[in-house]
Amino acid sequence: MSPEDDALETVQQSDAQALLKKAERFRAFGQFHAAVDTLREAVKIDSDCAEAWYLLGKTLKELDRPDEARESLVRATEIDASRTEAWLELGLINFSQERYRDASFALKRYMDNGGKDIDALLTLARAAFRQSDCDMVLAVTGLILKMDEDVYEAWELRGLCQARKKRYNAAVMSLNMALELHRGSVYALNTVGDLCYEEENYERAIDFYRSSLASDWDQPRILFRMATSLWKVGRWQAAIPMLEEYVEIVPDDPRGWNNLGVVLRERGEVKRAIECYQRALQLDPDFEEARQNLETAKNKHIAL
Repeated sequence: MSPEDDALETVQQSDAQALLKKAERFRAFGQFHAAVDTLREAVKIDSDCAEAWYLLGKTLKELDRPDEARESLVRATEIDASRTEAWLELGLINFSQERYRDASFALKRYMDNGGKDIDALLTLARAAFRQSDCDMVLAVTGLILKMDEDVYEAWELRGLCQARKKRYNAAVMSLNMALELHRGSVYALNTVGDLCYEEENYERAIDFYRSSLASDWDQPRILFRMATSLWKVGRWQAAIPMLEEYVEIVPDDPRGWNNLGVVLRERGEVKRAIECYQRALQLDPDFEEARQNLETAKNKHIAL
């Protein structure tokens, strides 16, 4: 570069910095549109001014112009990849628009550059979870919980991912921690319970459903699945009162009557079992399992 070019560049940078300060004053007084116009002038003069691109992106975000904001923030990170605040704003914009892969990338760069804001790291964990990147979720939530062990959502996301990896003992611990901190975490317990239930891992399903019901008993669907899981593992005595309560709450569900009939038959109460199967078939005449159970129970009753 010639001395003349070098001098011109110095003048341009000086002019851009003057415009940057002017834009900051506009922002301080809430004049965001004026700040945008000023910052656009600044980056025309000095296209490599990362600070101006960052502030332009942040201001456009505040004006609810996310696509333009993203372009400016991307430019800021291209010029200066160590600009932590630009990665943060870029990641938050991407997450708000459900661009989870882009959000994960940007927020991971934010974290790698030393960013430690818990809300930002939690957003990174949410984005990773939506991509089923459980290794990332576990790494980020581990970092969050070292800083603050009372962040319930970190425990919740951690537990869900541990369950996906079939680390059920760890998942139970994590989700119970989430539940202690936030009663609404029964959703996570139920989600993992359902995962185990669908995999016919009924012993594990019982663990999660038990914790959920201990926090909120008024969950008929979970009550039904808990009772059914108990029956499936041979604990039909414990299932009976739950199914009896379930059919009181949801009397029009033929599955509840059928399952209650099954556990009553196990206890030797064949007459009551027959009545339950008949009730199930009244509700659903095409319920083949209940029909077969009724025939079996009738034959057993005749034999007695």
